[in-house]
Amino acid sequence: MTTTRVPTGPAEKVRSLELFFDLVFVFAITQIAAVLTAAPTGTGLARVTVLLAVVWWMYGGYAWLTNALDLDRTRPRLLLLAGMAAYFVMSLAVPRYFEEGPFGLVLGIAYLVVVVVHTAGFLGTSGRGAILRLGPLNLLGAAVLVVAGFLPPDVRLWLALAVVVLHYATPHVVGISGFVVGAGHFVERHGLALIILLGESIIAVGAAATAKGSVTTVVVGSLLALAVSAAMWWLYFDHEDAAGEHALDAMPARRRGLAALLSFGYAYLVMIAGVTVAAVGMKKAVSYLGSPLHDLEPWLLPIGLTGYLLGLAAFRRSLTPSWPWPRLAAAAAVWLCVPAGLLVGGWLELAVAALVLAGTVVAESVRPTPAPTGAPTAAPTAESG
Repeated sequence: MTTTRVPTGPAEKVRSLELFFDLVFVFAITQIAAVLTAAPTGTGLARVTVLLAVVWWMYGGYAWLTNALDLDRTRPRLLLLAGMAAYFVMSLAVPRYFEEGPFGLVLGIAYLVVVVVHTAGFLGTSGRGAILRLGPLNLLGAAVLVVAGFLPPDVRLWLALAVVVLHYATPHVVGISGFVVGAGHFVERHGLALIILLGESIIAVGAAATAKGSVTTVVVGSLLALAVSAAMWWLYFDHEDAAGEHALDAMPARRRGLAALLSFGYAYLVMIAGVTVAAVGMKKAVSYLGSPLHDLEPWLLPIGLTGYLLGLAAFRRSLTPSWPWPRLAAAAAVWLCVPAGLLVGGWLELAVAALVLAGTVVAESVRPTPAPTGAPTAAPTAESG
C-alpha cells in the first residue's frame, strides 16, 4: 500500500513526463503562430500576443508545479496527464478562437480545467499556502475566458487582455511566498521549452521552403533561416542558462521566488513571443526569397527578433546588476531588416538578421559576463566568465 508523501524539497532534474508535457505546450505555440501566418496584420499580431501571454502563464504555472511534485508516484502523474489533455484541447481551439462558433467556449472550458488541475496539484505540496492565495484569482481569469466564449469574437480579445493583466498582476497583489524554487530543475525545464520551440521554428521554415519547389529557395532560404535560429540559440544557451541557474542558487530563498518570476516568467514570455513571431517572419521571408515582401510581412522578423533580444536583456538584468548593451544595440540594428525585405527580398532580410545576431554573439564573446546578483565576487565561476 502506498502512503501519501508531501515532497519536502524541489525536484532536482526534469523528468520525461515533463518533457512530454512540453511537446503539447509547443504545439499550442505553433497553433498560435498559425493565427499570425494566416493573418499577418496588426490585429493578428495583437491576437497572437494576448493568446501567448495566456498560454505562457499556465505553462509557467505547471513548471512551478512540477518543481514541487513527486512524479515517481502514480497520482501526480495522472494529475499532470489530465492537465496536459486539457492543454491539448485548448491548443486545438486556438486557431478558431476569434471566429464565430463553439471554439471560443471550448478554449475557455479547457483553460478552466487546466487551472483547476494546476490548483489541485499544489494542494498536496509545500506550496499549498501560496496556491490558496493565487489559485482563486487564476480561477477568476479562467472563468472570464469561459464567459468570453459566449460573446462575439471581437469582444474576446479585450476580455482575454483583461485576463492577461489579472494573471500577471496577481503575484504582486497576493505575493508568492511559500513556493519553493529548485534552480537546476527550473532552468532546465524552461530551457527545454525554448530549445524545442526553436527546433519547431526550423521545421516550419523548412516546410515553407520545400513547398516552394525551387532549389535556391530550399537551400539558400533554409540555410539563412537556420543561421538566424542558430544565433538565437547561441545567445541563450552559450552561457545564459548556466548563469541563470547560478544566480538563482546564489540568492537567498526569500528573494528567489520573485527573481524566478521576473526572469523565467515575464522576461521569458517576451523571449518566447519573440521566437514565435520571428519564426513566422522567417517563413514569410523564405516564401518571398527573391522578391519584396508586402504589408506587415517584412516587419515580422525584426519585431520577433527585437522581442527576443529585449527579453534576453531583461532576463539578464533581472538576475545581474547590469544591462547587456550588445543585445540592446542589436534590438535596434535588426530593424535594418525592414528596408532589406521591402526593397530587395526575403534573402537579404534573412542575411541582415543573421549578420546582426552573429555580430552580437561576437561582441558578447569579448565582454565578460556580469556576476549574478548575490553571487560571491572574489572567485569568478565558469558560468560568469
